[in-house]
Amino acid sequence: MLKIGNIFLMNTQDIGRLIKRRRDSLSLRQEDLSEMTGVTSKTIYSIENGKGNPSLDILQKILNVLGLEILVQVRKTDE
Repeated sequence: MLKIGNIFLMNTQDIGRLIKRRRDSLSLRQEDLSEMTGVTSKTIYSIENGKGNPSLDILQKILNVLGLEILVQVRKTDE
């Protein structure tokens, strides 16, 4: 994970590890999270192992249930 100032830049592996840690801390199985989010267990497994490339919609569903938040900042590029 890369931190610039107070901003953390996360890759898919970092996001997956964060989701797994939070799920474990809540004593939820992947199957439980799947039922609560409507996201398949296979997708959750892939995300947690850094192999998935979830849409923001799927990621938001998972993070909402886990009590986490994602912040996306778009910066203006010089053209």
